[in-house]
Amino acid sequence: MSTLVLFLCSLGLLAGSTVKGVVGIGLPLVAVPLLTALVDLKTAVTLTVVPIIASNFQQSFHGGHFKRMLRRFWTLLLPLLVAIMLGTRLLVVLPEKTLDLIIGLSIIAMPIVLRLRPNVRVKREHERWLNPLVGVASGLLGGISTFYGPPLMLYVFSMRMPKDEFIPAISIMYTVAGIGMLIGLGVMGVSTPTQLGLSVLMLIPTGIGMWLGRFVRVQLSESRFEFVLICVYVATGLSFLVHALF
Repeated sequence: MSTLVLFLCSLGLLAGSTVKGVVGIGLPLVAVPLLTALVDLKTAVTLTVVPIIASNFQQSFHGGHFKRMLRRFWTLLLPLLVAIMLGTRLLVVLPEKTLDLIIGLSIIAMPIVLRLRPNVRVKREHERWLNPLVGVASGLLGGISTFYGPPLMLYVFSMRMPKDEFIPAISIMYTVAGIGMLIGLGVMGVSTPTQLGLSVLMLIPTGIGMWLGRFVRVQLSESRFEFVLICVYVATGLSFLVHALF
């Protein structure tokens, strides 16, 4: 990888982490499509994996709910970890255009569901059987693409958690998924040690972007915050569909 390509990839991570700093999610949603314009999907996934883990691990301690969220969602986290490690095998097997089509449709589906069913709600007693199902589905999708976020986001959003519980809950899930992906990438031979080293290097633009994003977030009203979040999902999903079809 040339120095110019590496620099442009760091700008992609900067953009993705800035969005994450603004809306709390979005690092792979923004960064991976930008990086796939420069490198292949497998390399793009590898470059984002360490920044994903680090940024979400830091957010998982928000509000002091880490242990309680861990106890509540362990039946989701274990299937998620296993499924995402196995799902990375599909990253090697499936054609890239097929992957782009799957990713694009899954990302666009979330804001559509939220708009059509704004009052959908997951009851606490349903979590016992929904947790492992969501964990497996999110893990398989995440292993293919790093986009385990849409189903997890929709699931947690549907619980109607307070904001100070939502952030650590979703961040713990994203952290575990990122760890599973890192293990899967290494075991399945998708990533080389050099690529993983470059992923560590990408922590620098990620940290800068997170800081910039948090600064912007305090300027946004709740309605603008929601609008930005939906725009991020739709624009990212469309970019993958265009890449898959053309």
